[in-house]
Amino acid sequence: GIKVIKKCILGLLLVFVSVFTMCNRSEAAFEYKPVAFVVIDYSHNAVQEDLLSWREQVRQAYHVPYYEIIKSSEPTDAAMKVIRESGLSTSKLDKQTLQKIAANIPAKVVVILSVNRMEERLVHSWGFYWHDVGDVLQQVIVSADIYIYKEENDKMLMKKLRYFETEDLPISTPASDVIKYELRKLVNTMEGREQI
Repeated sequence: GIKVIKKCILGLLLVFVSVFTMCNRSEAAFEYKPVAFVVIDYSHNAVQEDLLSWREQVRQAYHVPYYEIIKSSEPTDAAMKVIRESGLSTSKLDKQTLQKIAANIPAKVVVILSVNRMEERLVHSWGFYWHDVGDVLQQVIVSADIYIYKEENDKMLMKKLRYFETEDLPISTPASDVIKYELRKLVNTMEGREQI
């Protein structure tokens, strides 16, 4: 009887060890790929809410369990250092510069959003189109450059966003949302996802 119990206990122990080993192996298979999201705000008009909204677009495309956005300031510091050394302006970054930024961070995906201008202001209509003279309209001006580099297939996408619109207040798109929508489109294009 005792030999049978010892064999059963030994058998159960072996089962637990093999299950534990398999779990550890499968966890190792899901190694997070670091994603660097860098915002360079030359406009000085972006607030925390804008930054979180833009980061959310990147997080939705590059999410756990495969990717994880780096939460420290390290990506921004590394990107700014490489950009300064390259002598390029943030509106003319090339693939080699983005590769170097990815290697220095290190990150598997680099998303750089350079906001040059982001303004909203109220203006009075001069009576063009369907507006009456003196109507209060909202003018939205956005100038931004968006870059995405993915190490996996050595692919780079970029978008030069230039937006100028004067519209009725209720239907005017806020400057931050103009950037958000373009950022979402670009990350979805990179990942071959349906555009929303």
